[in-house]
Amino acid sequence: MKNKAQSFWDKQAKRYDYGEKKFETVTKEIIAKTKKYLDSNDNVLDFGCATGTKTLYLASAIKHIHGLDISEEMVKEAIKKKHESNIINCSFSQGTIFNDDLEKASFDKIISYSVIHLLEDSVKVIQRIHELLKPGGLFISTIACFKDKMALKNRLEFKAYLIMKRFGIFPLHLNLYKTADVEKLIENQDFKIVESEKIFHLITASFIVARKP
Repeated sequence: MKNKAQSFWDKQAKRYDYGEKKFETVTKEIIAKTKKYLDSNDNVLDFGCATGTKTLYLASAIKHIHGLDISEEMVKEAIKKKHESNIINCSFSQGTIFNDDLEKASFDKIISYSVIHLLEDSVKVIQRIHELLKPGGLFISTIACFKDKMALKNRLEFKAYLIMKRFGIFPLHLNLYKTADVEKLIENQDFKIVESEKIFHLITASFIVARKP
């Protein structure tokens, strides 16, 4: 049986890419920053891949990338894009980071864009990411920092989400981080921060690269 978060993202799948268009500039910036840390022999996991746009952008820089998402409908859209683009070193599946078929210490890099701030179990998820990475592997993420600078329109929208959440209309969890909170969260799970940068585009996000010892 689907939980509320799965149902929410399933409903968003067909229009997700349209909503992402306003973030195209910052998306290109994040992809460029990420590619600096990728190698041609890398086996990469994209956790929370949504419709796979970023996953497919990254495929050209590495050996293989697997996109994982909780939403079955998002994954269907991602697979459709894969076939249309004829990219062969990429795969997608529906599930969570705790799937049994994900082997410990099997990934060189794990990427997660705009996911961690939506998770109730963010500590356990980052611990699991640590477990899935090879020694020396990198966790590359963007995490929204809702307590930092935000454009007025987005601040008003965010307050509306909080009201809807209070009444059970908006089903997603929201972690209210500052950038310092994000660094501490990751460091506390035995990662060493390699790069940490604030990125502002309507809201503040933290771009973080962290290494597993």
